[in-house]
Amino acid sequence: MHDANVLVVDDIGAIVEELVTLMALHGIRAVGAADLTEAIDKLENGPELRVISCDVRLDRECGLDIIDKVASHPTLHARKFSYLFVSGDQTQIESLETQSDIAILSKPVQPGLLIDTLKRVLLATNG
Repeated sequence: MHDANVLVVDDIGAIVEELVTLMALHGIRAVGAADLTEAIDKLENGPELRVISCDVRLDRECGLDIIDKVASHPTLHARKFSYLFVSGDQTQIESLETQSDIAILSKPVQPGLLIDTLKRVLLATNG
């Protein structure tokens, strides 16, 4: 985990496993989290993490809340993260589309598009 660059957040474990495996097949190092609490823990313990890929609709949470949780965190707020949100509901994410550190994909997401988007975001966050 210490060299992972992408954190995948989804409340369905099988999806997290599939996405982490897909990313690994394309040379993207990733780890997964099932909820926002676990995501914050992974971010605290993963200094190389710089992209957060998160489903908007989680079990009892809204994935978009990760932005505020990071911003209000005592140490994470000082780190620069980019976000990739995945949603089946376009109205939930329309207000975010103008922010440069946020990428948005609509469900169903094609694997190739996901990988291309992650590579672009990772390239933009280098340095």
